[in-house]
Amino acid sequence: MIERQRRNDICTAKAVARGLNILAVRNRSLAQKYMEYRRVPSAVITRVLDKPLLRRAPSTDQLESEAITPSSPQQPEDTEEF
Repeated sequence: MIERQRRNDICTAKAVARGLNILAVRNRSLAQKYMEYRRVPSAVITRVLDKPLLRRAPSTDQLESEAITPSSPQQPEDTEEF
């Protein structure tokens, strides 16, 4: 059995964890764009998006601090009905 390494670069690890949360609740395109924006190396982005079985397990810290949930669209408050 292969033991996966934990990422030493905490900023990249958190960006990847957040990107995967975005993937789960939104879509691949947004997840990829977020990780690119956060300067995650393209090889890492490709691996985590295309090969889920090769992903490193997130730490408990990452799971709690990077959790996001889908939100419903907000209705404008100042709308007049005609």
